[in-house]
Amino acid sequence: MTRRAIVSAVTILLVSQFLPVNAAPQEVAVDPLPAVELPVNLERLKRKLAALPATDEERSLLKLNFYLEVYARAPRINPLEGFDIHTGPVPFGGPSDADMRALWTPREFSTPAADLGSVLGWIFKR
Repeated sequence: MTRRAIVSAVTILLVSQFLPVNAAPQEVAVDPLPAVELPVNLERLKRKLAALPATDEERSLLKLNFYLEVYARAPRINPLEGFDIHTGPVPFGGPSDADMRALWTPREFSTPAADLGSVLGWIFKR
């Protein structure tokens, strides 16, 4: 590359940082409707329930005779809710480096080589 091309490339890279950028986070407007404003026709539900055939079986809590089909937009699910992933380890996550070192280092090498109190006492007694 020529010197002129290099100077042009460096100038473009340095100046491009100061150019305005029209970028903004996207806003998702999800306003759930209250239950009273949902388009539910209670009269139609009553007619459908009344049109069901009568059963001879004894009704109990364990034998369900009515089935209701409800169609609606599913709520957003955040699988990481309740986890602080920015500071500290995630609960029930993988082991950290300190955990792995403590696991794989033999006990003879992980304990101190000498008791410093005994060593200092021996030096001062001499």
